[in-house]
Amino acid sequence: MATEDEGISERTLEYLGAVAKHGGMRQAAESLGVNVSTISRQIASTERNLRLALVSRRGRSISLTQIGLAAVEYGHEQERHAKRFRMQLAEYRDLRRGHVTLAVGEGLVGSLISVVLKRFHQKYPDIAINIRTGPLPDLIRMVRDDEADICVSVGTSRDPLLNARLFQREPLCAIVPVGHSLASKTSVRIEDLVHDPLIFMSGKFASQGYVTAMFWDAKLSVSPTITCDLFTVALSLAAEGLGIAFMTKWAAKEKVDAGRVVAVPIRHPIANTFDRYVATRVGRKLSPAANFLWKEIVRLMSSV
Repeated sequence: MATEDEGISERTLEYLGAVAKHGGMRQAAESLGVNVSTISRQIASTERNLRLALVSRRGRSISLTQIGLAAVEYGHEQERHAKRFRMQLAEYRDLRRGHVTLAVGEGLVGSLISVVLKRFHQKYPDIAINIRTGPLPDLIRMVRDDEADICVSVGTSRDPLLNARLFQREPLCAIVPVGHSLASKTSVRIEDLVHDPLIFMSGKFASQGYVTAMFWDAKLSVSPTITCDLFTVALSLAAEGLGIAFMTKWAAKEKVDAGRVVAVPIRHPIANTFDRYVATRVGRKLSPAANFLWKEIVRLMSSV
């Protein structure tokens, strides 16, 4: 690469390399398809700028000085770096290399892994994936501050600095243990839940905002028996009969499949607006790997 500070150009490096390879300016000129005078003037001009000799002339014999040889090696090293960089670009374009950071709502991690990330990793094992979880405000901050490439969560469509795309709709459910009186119901009213101990998430979680809004809309004043900040904890508590938790069936899938709990849809308009989004920061250009994974999340998660 040409730099004015070093006073040597790519063209000069090319000419010197040809002289070194072919043993003279005439032979170098023939190999490059230029006039001998062109090479001679270019090298002479560079020598004046550097105030150093690049070639040594003895009659008709020309050889490179130590500085000339160093310049040729520098040129070769630049070519090697350029070749490696082109190979890296090709690897990134072909998804043979890359890194993606996902900010994911905890209730979505299990389904995201089983539906999307397992297939993605099998197909592109050299793409490194970093998964970060937390309450919705933390997830949004990660994407807005470029700590994460993609956010997968609930409610991100309301943030004006995020490009959000809906990929899944699933109602909020009451999570009750197998054998509970509500377990056989196809759906429950919010009023049906006030007679049991309740398990709430901390107020930072989007799901808790939905739960609070439903009780408020029904003009019911309730207090949780237990509050926690992990869906896995809430799920375990519900499985042990310590209260009713609130999340989607997908979020509770592990214990639903194990026959430990039942996810009963809540019959309330707010429960049916629990939409999931995949989002990126407005104006951010994703890497090839992140862009492909974003499309896969939309495609695969929309079908479950």
